[in-house]
Amino acid sequence: MSNENAVRNLIRIDDKQNPTLFRALQLLIDDLYKINEEVFPTISPSDLEQAGAGSKPGIPENFVGIAYPDNLRLQWDDLPGAFRYVIKLGTNWDTARPVITTGSNVVNLDPMHLSFVYGTYTFLLRAMNSAGELGDPAIAILVIPLIPPPNLGLEVVVSTVLLRWTVPPSAWRIDHYIVYKNNAPIGAIYGTFKLIQEQSGGTYSYSVEAVDIVGNVSARSPIRTADLHDPSEFEFVDSLEADYTGDYVRTAKTRVNGVVGIIGPVHIKTWTEHYEFFNFDSPKHQHDSGYPFYYQPSYIGDGTYEEVFDFGTIYKNLTVVVDYNKLQLVGNTDINTTIWYSEDGITWSEPVYGISVLGLSFRYIKVLWTFTNAEDLSVAFISNLEVILNVTLTIDSGNDECFAADAGGTEIFYNKTFTGMNSVTATPAISLQPLYAVTDNVTKDSFFVLVFDSSGNRVDSPVNWKARGVV
Repeated sequence: MSNENAVRNLIRIDDKQNPTLFRALQLLIDDLYKINEEVFPTISPSDLEQAGAGSKPGIPENFVGIAYPDNLRLQWDDLPGAFRYVIKLGTNWDTARPVITTGSNVVNLDPMHLSFVYGTYTFLLRAMNSAGELGDPAIAILVIPLIPPPNLGLEVVVSTVLLRWTVPPSAWRIDHYIVYKNNAPIGAIYGTFKLIQEQSGGTYSYSVEAVDIVGNVSARSPIRTADLHDPSEFEFVDSLEADYTGDYVRTAKTRVNGVVGIIGPVHIKTWTEHYEFFNFDSPKHQHDSGYPFYYQPSYIGDGTYEEVFDFGTIYKNLTVVVDYNKLQLVGNTDINTTIWYSEDGITWSEPVYGISVLGLSFRYIKVLWTFTNAEDLSVAFISNLEVILNVTLTIDSGNDECFAADAGGTEIFYNKTFTGMNSVTATPAISLQPLYAVTDNVTKDSFFVLVFDSSGNRVDSPVNWKARGVV
């Protein structure tokens, strides 16, 4: 109260020169002291004694630690007479690491800051009275188990390997995955889906491991092997990324970790509508009902997102591949894709269910992503939606005799039936002098070869040839 009177005396010297300002300051002081008294009420000696300042606090009951995907929650029953609670990490109070002092009976801790890696952690909790005296400790044990390996699935589409894997159970949220090819890491993936286009046939092995937000690394998944014997190969033609202006049904455009994408399947409602629809009166009510995330309960059934990609010109006989990253935010959600193609954007092909289709003639590609939930605790997020166009090239090869007497070159016919050619090369067989082969008049049915010596003269020679084209 002495400070209050001192402040009033300081401003009183100006009350005659500026009475309006003086009155405003007086009202402001009154309001500030009312607020201060509400927030920090004056505690009388009798109140302190009643609060237990003179008696040693007891042991808080039901002290537990609960690991949530992004935080550790410590909670206990509030203890009458406790003025503060002190928490330490360790088994011996004198040497344990101080964690927090709080007036609440619940705290949320950052697992990354405290580096809760694999292992067992002991928390000690002691109540403090207003005189600073501590009671005996309550103990909570937290166990961070090893993360099991993701369940890896593999599918081969021509010379593209499609990898999908599950989110393994873990104490903390899985942050990313590391994909291995032939036992060597090929990059971090922030989803559960990866397309790998191999450049040549052969046997490839793949595995994946999960990394949580603290840095714990799971066991690596069992190796899956792909035998790519098909001599076909892809050559990139064009690609388009999604602009997210398509049709949303029980899905929504959002950002997760700064990345734009689509979340689903969810009930599309405002905050007010969400709480009214599920009869929640507060976030705590929602959490206590078994739904720890703001977008829960999620929709049971399907949600979809559909977008049309316009490539601006008509392409023929190209392989269309749909690529995206999936991040399972919680639970388990199935994601499936359906593809159509069209020349005019009005008349569409029959739907193809999967991530790849051979487009015979098209300008427009329509893709439908379907999110499916079996229960209301699951939600997925997809991002980096992209449609990629490749020409599927098939390799043909052989060897033939070329003759200098053939006017315009020796005509060579393919072993396979092509609808279009990408390239043809020919190499003379080994000889005593340097020889050079030239290909000419390349069509989808045949090509001509002329062989020259170092003086520019036509000569007879066997040649080895290789052709790449669309069948």
